[in-house]
Amino acid sequence: MTTLLVSEDLVQTIEHEANLRGITVEDFLFRAVTRERTISDRKKIELEQEWWQSLPLRERAKYEGEYVAVHDRKLVDHDTDRLALYRRVRNSYGSIAVLIMPAEGPQDIVIRTWPQRPEQAAISLGWPQSVDRHGGVT
Repeated sequence: MTTLLVSEDLVQTIEHEANLRGITVEDFLFRAVTRERTISDRKKIELEQEWWQSLPLRERAKYEGEYVAVHDRKLVDHDTDRLALYRRVRNSYGSIAVLIMPAEGPQDIVIRTWPQRPEQAAISLGWPQSVDRHGGVT
């Protein structure tokens, strides 16, 4: 264990915040550091994405159909296989935030769920609302 010297005021603030949440001081500090890193990583990724998108189209077009990895405003790797690219990036950069995205730009993610009950399917598909439990129209 390592001792960290901080002011008494900060110790009291940390203890108070941890107690409010019903967690240990160590858990509170771990969560705070994790949250801060997540925020910082997101900002970095957004900046990397802005940089990539700002490149001339002819430059980005060289990598059409591929995924690109961008770190510190530099293309560091690319591949058609996203998983292979991800593994190489993690091997090279560990837990450092590196943008991996399709070269053409960010893709919209659409999440679709299927209705739980047949009558919900009928409504969402524009079918008549009288559908029996086996999906048949009555």
